Amino acid sequence: MTDDQSALNRLLDEAAIRDTIARFADAATRGDSERFRATWAFDAEWTIAESVHAVGVADIVSTFRKLRDGKEFFVQFAVQGPIDISGDEATTSIICHEAARGPGETYYRNHSVTADRLRRSGSGWVFTSRSFQYLWLDTSAFTGTSVHLPAGF
Repeated sequence: MTDDQSALNRLLDEAAIRDTIARFADAATRGDSERFRATWAFDAEWTIAESVHAVGVADIVSTFRKLRDGKEFFVQFAVQGPIDISGDEATTSIICHEAARGPGETYYRNHSVTADRLRRSGSGWVFTSRSFQYLWLDTSAFTGTSVHLPAGF
């Protein structure tokens, strides 16, 4: 393989990994458990600080539904960090901001950093491990009005 082909393959892999991260954030924001499921390997592991630990895609999706259900509002922003690729495996990290309200008068805002491991699959790159560590967490009330996305948006 030439240096140009190698560089192109690396850029394509990086773009596919960024796409997986974007799909995760989009599915989480929309509450779309099937799109969320598609970002994970069958034997993956997901942790959020000390409070969440799920193993296997069925447990991960079930945990996602429990965390996401009843939210009047949820959004996740992901800022991509460096990506290291070794064959069919990769590691990366993102800086993340999330905000949520509901159910009822519960509130949640955080900044976190992730430690991610991914592997190449037949349909792109999927997470084999994703761990969120809080940098800042706030559960105090905040103001604002939630506006639901129209269908198909």
